[in-house]
Amino acid sequence: MSYPTPDEVHQRTLDAVEKHGTIAATAKELGINRTTLSSRYQTAKAWQKQLSPTVELPTFPDEDIPVEDIIDTMSRRFEKRAASYKAHTWFPVKFKTDDPIAVLWVGDPHVDDNGCNWPVLQRHAELCRETGGLYAVNIGDTTNNWSGRLARLYAEQDSSISTARKLAEWLMLDSGIHWLVWLIGNHDAWGDGAEVLAQMAKRGTKKLVCHDWEARFCLTFPNGWAPRIFAAHDFKGHSQWNPLHGPMKAGQMGPEAEVYVCGHRHNWAAFIYENANRSREQHFIRVRGYKFLDDYARRLGIIEQESGCSILTVFDPSRESMTTFSDVERGVEFLNVLRNA
Repeated sequence: MSYPTPDEVHQRTLDAVEKHGTIAATAKELGINRTTLSSRYQTAKAWQKQLSPTVELPTFPDEDIPVEDIIDTMSRRFEKRAASYKAHTWFPVKFKTDDPIAVLWVGDPHVDDNGCNWPVLQRHAELCRETGGLYAVNIGDTTNNWSGRLARLYAEQDSSISTARKLAEWLMLDSGIHWLVWLIGNHDAWGDGAEVLAQMAKRGTKKLVCHDWEARFCLTFPNGWAPRIFAAHDFKGHSQWNPLHGPMKAGQMGPEAEVYVCGHRHNWAAFIYENANRSREQHFIRVRGYKFLDDYARRLGIIEQESGCSILTVFDPSRESMTTFSDVERGVEFLNVLRNA
């Protein structure tokens, strides 16, 4: 059996007196002593008065749209984002002729580092400017972009943040390199580095695809040949014996492609073989990048490689073949022979 709470008793007393009009009439109707009911009524009125606010505060409008509208907006945003993600995955890079072309896989530039090999980088930019059918993909880490506790390393290099961004802008917009894709590496992603590069890309007169860490795309030609490229700043997996362990793992277990290319680790290697399980020839490439005189590597006992800053792959639609060169100059010569044949 449940009993009414004191608040319920007070409210019932007030309701009864209001219904019957007077204490005497209410006491007679309820069969309660008039004096007892009068005492209860006074107590109930005091309770009611205590509940009544002494200060009236304003009624404010809602600070946001109704939650149903928020859910609807988030649903539409998800649909837009999902459609954009799908469009950016295995997107086509369309060529209008079946002439041979080449792609220069540009290793980590680190353009503001004291050890950036600018003579080689300038030569590769010159080749890109002067060679018909030569395009490029930046594998990422365009600048050091030190941040957090690593920001102290700016004291050990000659280029300031401002100078670093000028050098990056030259490489992206003024070097004459015809970029297809520009990846955001781990150094680029620190602080506001990725946003700075994205804003630079918008200032260019040619379309430039900027992707965070990796890009999957197809080179499509009029004859129907469409080799698939999986470019990433790096692939998951590492072996001290095989510098291509990560990309080769992706070639066996990841999305199917003809070329898997990455950088990040400041060493280079290339390997080509026919993957019978996937019915395709596959090229695995790791580019060294342009950062030399690396004190960090020296302290780890790592002997620096001298070549492989960037690696070039020639695509010949007429033969549906690919040829990869660690010697960029030789690769350009081969491309010119094919295009002039």
